[in-house]
Amino acid sequence: MFKKIGYGVVNWSIPEYNLTASDVVPILVRSNISKVYIAELNKQKIEIPLWQLTFCASKREAEAYIKKTAEYRSVYAAVKLDGLPLRSTPDNTGKQVYRLRESQIVKVLWKGEGAPVIARDKPLEGDWLYVMTNDGTRGWCFSYNLFMYDEGEPSVSRQTTETVVDEILTSILKSRWYPEYYRDMIRKKQIDPERMTDNFGFFPGEGTGVVRIMLKDEQLAFSYTGIVKNRMGAYQFEGSPLLMQIRDSDTIAVNYTDEKGRVQIRYFITLKEDPQELAQAETERRNDALQTLVTTGPVFNSVNYGVLEFTDGGRFHWKGYQVLSPTIIPKGVGNSGSVAIRYFISAKLKTEYMGILSFKFDGSGDWIDFFYTVSKQGVKLEYVKPENITDGVASVRSLNPVILFFGTEGTEE
Repeated sequence: MFKKIGYGVVNWSIPEYNLTASDVVPILVRSNISKVYIAELNKQKIEIPLWQLTFCASKREAEAYIKKTAEYRSVYAAVKLDGLPLRSTPDNTGKQVYRLRESQIVKVLWKGEGAPVIARDKPLEGDWLYVMTNDGTRGWCFSYNLFMYDEGEPSVSRQTTETVVDEILTSILKSRWYPEYYRDMIRKKQIDPERMTDNFGFFPGEGTGVVRIMLKDEQLAFSYTGIVKNRMGAYQFEGSPLLMQIRDSDTIAVNYTDEKGRVQIRYFITLKEDPQELAQAETERRNDALQTLVTTGPVFNSVNYGVLEFTDGGRFHWKGYQVLSPTIIPKGVGNSGSVAIRYFISAKLKTEYMGILSFKFDGSGDWIDFFYTVSKQGVKLEYVKPENITDGVASVRSLNPVILFFGTEGTEE
């Protein structure tokens, strides 16, 4: 049982949970690793990104924050000018903390007193507003270059903004959307070719009436008759349980209710890079690394661990490994199989190892992983437990590691 640690005031409406700005939810857990709060809603536990809530230690603190933001509770704005700065203070000379994109949506939190903005020796009309982007970045922005609108009430300004938002929707329906984790792979330079392909993503199906979500372990298709925007600014695919919310020009959130009535949320992004080219480059890097083993050996010898031979095409032959069986290598799996580089290692391990070699014997369906490094003297392997690999990266070694040394052909280790 989780105990309540405080309250979260919603900053940005969450259509998938029917929550609007200034709603309050009890907070049970804060996860700095996953960057989410675990909140309680209708007796169920839900995950909400940290940026989307303001944490308050007490109800009184939550009420004070709600009062502070009351004037702009349901007010958002679309950016008119590409590169419009967010500043640390309500002053045109204040430090820039962020640059907004044209048509990007921000949440208005409150108005402040600030220095006039002068253009052509005349002050511009508008106010200094404290706003928040959809990644939680906050700063001051002058309202002259913003389309203000209220998500709950129609108005002239809202109609103007809807024109902008509809243009964004048109662009979204024509854009190519990839799983959000592609961005993390690119940022960390840890491309997994099996999980980064051109086949994965969100496909709106404009003109076909069928929207698809395609991931490695999930393939879904929904028929729909049209797309309408609801009062909270999200887009409903009519005739289906699918709802899409535009986070910004590069990110969308897609949610649906599964067969068990649970809300599922998937995030998708656009990319400047070509995922196929990135995956191909990584595949070539891995193939080159395997070829180094063939070129250096291809046969490696060990008094304790037998004879290990690497051949072209990602194959190996290993005889005399009985001392590793059955604790590491199962019995009866044979002497041959496939070898591949499937994972990455953390920076701190690169001082000792080049990466991870994964072996799959022909008589087994499971991969066996080893840290490895290769030199003119031979190959060093260290067994990696499955639990030491997280999200495709090994960052820790076993407390009592099993280390194998193999010498090149003609020598023994």
